[in-house]
This record gives sequence, C-alpha cells and structure tokens, in this order.
Amino acid sequence: MRQDSLSRHFEAMGARVRFTRLERRPFQRGRGPSYTIDIQRDRRGPFFDFALTDRAPEFEILQTVPKERHLLLLTSRGERYLCGHDERHWFVSGIEAPVSSVHAAKRALMPAAVLERAGSVKPSKVDNRRNRVFKRQGEWFFIPVDRSFDGETIHRDEPLRRNARSKAHICEELVRAGGTAVYIVGGATLTEKQYRDAVRRDPAFARRRKEIRVANAGVYVRGRVSHADHSTIFLEGWHHVHINRELTRSSIAFLD
Repeated sequence: MRQDSLSRHFEAMGARVRFTRLERRPFQRGRGPSYTIDIQRDRRGPFFDFALTDRAPEFEILQTVPKERHLLLLTSRGERYLCGHDERHWFVSGIEAPVSSVHAAKRALMPAAVLERAGSVKPSKVDNRRNRVFKRQGEWFFIPVDRSFDGETIHRDEPLRRNARSKAHICEELVRAGGTAVYIVGGATLTEKQYRDAVRRDPAFARRRKEIRVANAGVYVRGRVSHADHSTIFLEGWHHVHINRELTRSSIAFLD
C-alpha cells in the first residue's frame, strides 16, 4: 500500500502518521530491524512514526473502524499490529493470531483467564474497559476473586510493569502469592539451582551484585490503580492481575 493511502486510513480514525528513515545506530550489531512503529510527539501532538529502511516490508490495512479509532495493520511478512486510541493516548500492539478484524485482534489480546469468562458478557460489552467480568487499565486486566490474604505481606504503592521500559501502573495494595525465587545477576535471570551451581563453580560469584525476585507468582491487587496515561480505577476487594497477550517485537518502539 502506498504511503499516502496508508496515511488516509490513519487520518480516518483521527490520527496523524509520519514516515521517516530508520538509521543504523552506532555500534549496532547485525542488520537490525528493517522498520519500527512508534508514537512520537511534536508541537501538534502525538503521531504514528513509521521509521523504514530499504528492507522494510509493504503495509496493508485489513480493517479500519473510525468510530472506535482503531485499525488493523498487516505487513507483507505476515506481521499484524493493532493501532488505535485507548482512553487518553494512541498505541500500537503486536498481534500473534492470524486475525483479520479489529474485534478479533482485541480478543486475541485478552489473556486466557479473561477469555474463559468472556462468554458470560454481552458481545457489545466485551471490549469495554469495565464489565461484570473484569476491569482493564491499559494492558492489565483485573478479575475479582473471593479470597483473603491474612498474614501475607501487602505491598503499598507497588508498581506493575510489563518490562523495565514501560511506564508503571501504581497499585495501592498488592500481594504476590506462590511463584519461585530467581536471582538477577549482571542482567541474567537464574533459578536458585543455577545460582548455587554458579557459586559452587566460582565462589567469587556470590559477591557479585544480585537481586532476588519472584517469578510466576500470582499477583493480586486492591484499592486504587493509577497510571499517567489512564484514568485511576478503584478495585473493591482483591482482584487477580493478568497481562494482555501483546506480541512484543523489536519493530515496536512504543511501550505503554
């Protein structure tokens, strides 16, 4: 699809788009990505930035839904992206499933625990940020649960992040239940056995700076959840936290 045609689809949902040259970064190893899709800002506000090289694929619009301010983008390599507006800001999310509509792309982003319960919600309300099954803030879904955490450590003003680059969602109260301990040493994540084996091979390894974290824990939150780009939500009682199934690629520069 020509760049001017692509721009018209973005303009139909109220967005601006700009095409730039993707330059090779200093000291970059290998060929690097052939394109990136990012949300940038200028004096007129935010816009979708497509940074391209000569190796960039062709782009095709599978569906545009102007009323919902969403569109589904396909590359000639089969990569899919849902681009749209969520509450206060524009976003782009990688979609793994071979979907062809905006509605199907939204469902493909839902975590399995949400999909299991989606059948009890009217189709017109499944995409809402709040319904009888869950509340959603950005990429995080909160499902109410009937349980207590007496005796457990309740963390206050605790952040939720997809990764170190994403903006934190701050939870008034948060509990982690279950999971396994992991050791983060020099950027590497090691299981307890791997860490002990490394210390046994090299006792000096124990003196290296490390962080002990919990992996695969169940996360439960209660109270206010705030984020710079979203309205604050209030969770009455404990809710189980699930993250969406966004497919993160090097081609996506934007992270919520």
